[in-house]
Amino acid sequence: MSEVNNRLFVGIKISKALQSDLDSPIPGVKQYYDGTNTNYLQIVNLRNEKIIGRYLDDGFPAANLSDVSRNICSLVKLITRGRRIEEDEVHIYSC
Repeated sequence: MSEVNNRLFVGIKISKALQSDLDSPIPGVKQYYDGTNTNYLQIVNLRNEKIIGRYLDDGFPAANLSDVSRNICSLVKLITRGRRIEEDEVHIYSC
C-alpha cells in the first residue's frame, strides 16, 4: 500500500470579485485568513487558481464535512461584508 502525500483542502475558488473583497476586508477580520492561525482560513495556490478554505486533518470524520463547509461560508461571509456563498461553491481539493 502506498503512502498518501496529498492533504485534503476544503475551499472556495477566489474570483476577481472575491479577491477584491479580500483585499479590502472589514476592520478586524484579516486574522481569519492571513494564514497565521490554521484553525481559520488559509489561501492556497492550486494549479492556476487561488482557493480560500482550510486543510482537513488526517482521519477527519466524513460526517463533519458539512460543518466545515458551513464554517468556511460563514467566515467568508464575515470577511466580505455579507457576500452570499452558495453551498455548491465549496469544493474538496487534493493539495
